Amino acid sequence: MASEGTFPEPNWRSSVSIVEEPEIATELAARLPPTEAPRSVSVTDLLEPRRAYWRAVAPVPMDELRRGRVEQGRTFHRRLGRVLAAEGALEARVRGEGAVGRIDVLSDVPIEVKTSSATVPVHELASARPEHVEQLAVYCALADRPMGRLVTVALKDGHPGRVQVAEVSLGDLVRLRSETAARVASLRRAWSSGDPGELPPCRWYDRGCEYQGAGVCDCRRGPRGSASEILDGVREIRERADVEERLVSQLAELPPESEPLFSRFRDLVYPRRVYFERSRPAEEADGPPFDPRSAPDLFARLTFSVEAGPVGDVTTLPSASGDVAEDVAGFRGAPYLVRTSRAWDPPTVGGLVESHPQYAMELGFRCVATGRPSALLVLGRERGADAPSRVRVFRYRYEPASSVSRLWRARSAAFRAALLASAPATLPSCPAWMARDCPYRSECGCDVSGTRSQR
Repeated sequence: MASEGTFPEPNWRSSVSIVEEPEIATELAARLPPTEAPRSVSVTDLLEPRRAYWRAVAPVPMDELRRGRVEQGRTFHRRLGRVLAAEGALEARVRGEGAVGRIDVLSDVPIEVKTSSATVPVHELASARPEHVEQLAVYCALADRPMGRLVTVALKDGHPGRVQVAEVSLGDLVRLRSETAARVASLRRAWSSGDPGELPPCRWYDRGCEYQGAGVCDCRRGPRGSASEILDGVREIRERADVEERLVSQLAELPPESEPLFSRFRDLVYPRRVYFERSRPAEEADGPPFDPRSAPDLFARLTFSVEAGPVGDVTTLPSASGDVAEDVAGFRGAPYLVRTSRAWDPPTVGGLVESHPQYAMELGFRCVATGRPSALLVLGRERGADAPSRVRVFRYRYEPASSVSRLWRARSAAFRAALLASAPATLPSCPAWMARDCPYRSECGCDVSGTRSQR
């Protein structure tokens, strides 16, 4: 995959060493759910289950105004992560009772961060923004923590203003977990029956709900003001001025916003494909709505297995890179990727770099971004005879790491130059297995003769 342009790539492959991690593989294989197990339901879906029902059954595209607000919030959250990394582990994955979520920060307590145009008084949070309080309460219950913090940052034109920190104390966590499981079951029944009638009233009725506006949801409502078992489990909400003061000081040091060159680390692996995606986007037809009743594939089941361990096992690792917008997921402190293969023959440690260079390259870029010495590949084999043979785990080390750093810099420079000169042929070509189904194959110049399929 050498470049044809003026940016020669370093010999990075010789810096990669790989060892197998059978103990981790055995642990993950033991947690692998059966093929008939239902998919986990997002915690955010449980907060507004009627909207979640229609989002899966009959999705409505966001209007530009709402899309802009959502993207602004995501961008700020990425920037805010650099500040909050000092508070604890970022985006700790949590699973339980059929639900899955990400705790924004796992410190001495779970911390949920929200952005808004304005804050509301702490004593009004449960009534004015009940979904925020409920989300934090579910995270605390699944993490078995009796207390959490809700941080609200008021944004104006993308810049932080007022910061509010509310500490939420909870009562019976078993009761909260039971209510979480009940909501999961209720939403699954609605998806299965095609009838959302048993789902609780929608808080967004007559408040700009896109499903009401599109005439999709019939808005059959339950009793007005129906109680929330989760909110009933909240004992106290009080303001934490001391934490507010600390966060305001940290926000003052928030680095300036910059436009990343790449959206994903994968873009550094396949820069020629990204060139065409950015300069000449392909027409994409809207696919069918996602069916939450569909059986999870091996990739989804492996993801479950990785995230089903102790809270804090899987987090987002702080990244010093401004070139790539994507966050780096970490498993026990190491960047990791979950991938699947349909190959008949199991991979060999000695042949992985040559047969699957994309794994070594992307994991190496993630190590560079986070300053970590090694990374993990969790590889699922579709044709494995049983659970143990379907899960393999490999640890990649990069010595010296500078070889991967030089590769990153070379590819970034080549990509910028290709964009300026409109010269995609100077970028490394995509592998044959990927080029074969590429919408740009008639003009990109990549070899399309291969047949091997990889994920």
